[in-house]
Amino acid sequence: MIRRLALLALLVALVAPTGSLAAEPQFRMSDIESELMCPTCQSRLDMSHSPAADRIRAFIEERRQLGWTEQEVKDALVADFGPAVLAAPPAEGFGLVAWLVPLLAVVGGMAILIGAVALWRRRSPPVPAAVGAAPAGAAADPAIEARIDAALAALDDAER
Repeated sequence: MIRRLALLALLVALVAPTGSLAAEPQFRMSDIESELMCPTCQSRLDMSHSPAADRIRAFIEERRQLGWTEQEVKDALVADFGPAVLAAPPAEGFGLVAWLVPLLAVVGGMAILIGAVALWRRRSPPVPAAVGAAPAGAAADPAIEARIDAALAALDDAER
């Protein structure tokens, strides 16, 4: 009988969390405050100084000291205040639209911009040639070449 009680006590000690482990804070206040909204002033909890924000902070700190996780605290606040207490909408259901629309807008805008640049480059007129310059690959006028050679020869003679 004593062996069974000792074995039962040992199993309970191994399975049950210790008091110090269960009460250890699971998150930092600064992390969760930036993810929650004040229900009265509609600003983030870390920026609000309203009495409601102070009560929510006290609630969070109390639950934090009891060892609640960040998600458990958020779930409790959503149950009390509704999903508007969350700074970011959940990434599921209708809240997923709030995450996807900006992403699709950025991708669509970039696609339009790339298309516009490609179209603009395709339609841009060619750069005009210098005045009096012969087209590429065309032979120069022999009379002009003779005048250029004579002018270069005169310069060479003048330098000597």
